[in-house]
Amino acid sequence: MPDSIKSLDQVGSPQVGSQMMGPIRKQALVLTAAIRVVAVTVFLGIGIAWTSTRGMSPWILAWPLALYLTLATLAFVYHRRALTMQLSWVLPFLDIGVTFLVHRLGISADAGVPLFVAAWGVTGLCAYTLIVALAGLSMPAHLVAVLTLLSTAAEVVILHLAGFSYWPMTMAVFALAFVAVAISAVPRNAMAALVRENQATMALMSLAKLQGQHQQLELLQREKDALLEIIVHDMRSPVGAALLSLEYLAIELKKHPSQASLLEATDDALSTLNTLSGMITQILDMSKLESGRLTLRLDFVDLRPILEAAVQEATPRARGRSIALNFDAPEGLTAAVDLRLFPRILDVLTTHALRHTPEGGRVLLVASSGAAEIRVSIHSTAPAIPDAERQRMFDKFPLAGTEPRRMSAWGVGLYFCRLVASAHQGTISVEDVDGWPTSFVIHLPDQRKPD
Repeated sequence: MPDSIKSLDQVGSPQVGSQMMGPIRKQALVLTAAIRVVAVTVFLGIGIAWTSTRGMSPWILAWPLALYLTLATLAFVYHRRALTMQLSWVLPFLDIGVTFLVHRLGISADAGVPLFVAAWGVTGLCAYTLIVALAGLSMPAHLVAVLTLLSTAAEVVILHLAGFSYWPMTMAVFALAFVAVAISAVPRNAMAALVRENQATMALMSLAKLQGQHQQLELLQREKDALLEIIVHDMRSPVGAALLSLEYLAIELKKHPSQASLLEATDDALSTLNTLSGMITQILDMSKLESGRLTLRLDFVDLRPILEAAVQEATPRARGRSIALNFDAPEGLTAAVDLRLFPRILDVLTTHALRHTPEGGRVLLVASSGAAEIRVSIHSTAPAIPDAERQRMFDKFPLAGTEPRRMSAWGVGLYFCRLVASAHQGTISVEDVDGWPTSFVIHLPDQRKPD
């Protein structure tokens, strides 16, 4: 799996989500610490003003709030330290205690004024709502649940001391529960949105990277093919010159019967050069077929003479290995083929069959018609081809295990056959035929007009 895809998978994993959640919670803790300092400062000012207007000692409320403000300020100033980060989980629980203490003192001080006592009950609900809301932004869900239960219990006690009935207490319980549930979902939803955004970003980056690599590989492939075509094309001139020289030499040697052995060597050299010339032409045509630069010239021709010519050309090779080479094609069976390319398919497949057929074996070329198609088959008694090899043997560089078998075993000739068959809007494959271990079958569309 590519590294880019692995990274994309990791972004959506729970482990990465937890890692990304850590910095978010730390930022929320810092924000909570700042809000705590501001809130306690405001409450301290209100408490001093309240006690002053009532003619009471300010220290009734000032001393617990001032002490807690000092602790909250220190937690905010030194929030980057590890110990402070650990203590920050404790402060919300201290918020509950300090809030309860202040409201308990306030209710006791205003016991004679029912309106003020009721106000303390209402402000208690506001304070605990703020505590639960801030905790939901910065604390894990299980701690938020515990904090909500403690806040609810403290508020119920405050409302009871303030003389409220069970109905307001019940409403306060539901209000704090709804706040806890709603606010706890914010970090999780934010985290899910952040993960989705990161996944989309990583996907776009991976796609751009893969596209760049694909374009680079395509460029390298085009440059390689162009270089190969130039090299092979330049080989035609010296090979052609050597062929002309050897042909002239063979003509002259035939005038001297005493040079029979030299003439035989010259014929062998001519045969080898002709084979090399055919390979050069095949490689050039393969490149043109791949790029779509080779236009076929289709003619409706009788297939029987084409098969007969292929058998006649290969007969000397078959006779040398005692292989029975024959053909079977009905008279008048025509197909639309390119007369320059299609016979070369038969030559490649016949050569392949003769190479792999043991001595004393048989090779048969057959042309037949079927349902809307023309079939040309090359049967042989060569060893059967395994199923795993049948499809990839027509690839440009067939694989054997993990090593590329470049121009070995099957060679590029079969790839050339596949290109030519595809150019004829047909297919080529290895099929199972009764009585024959190996059968190559070319399927061509039947383009003949019905009589």
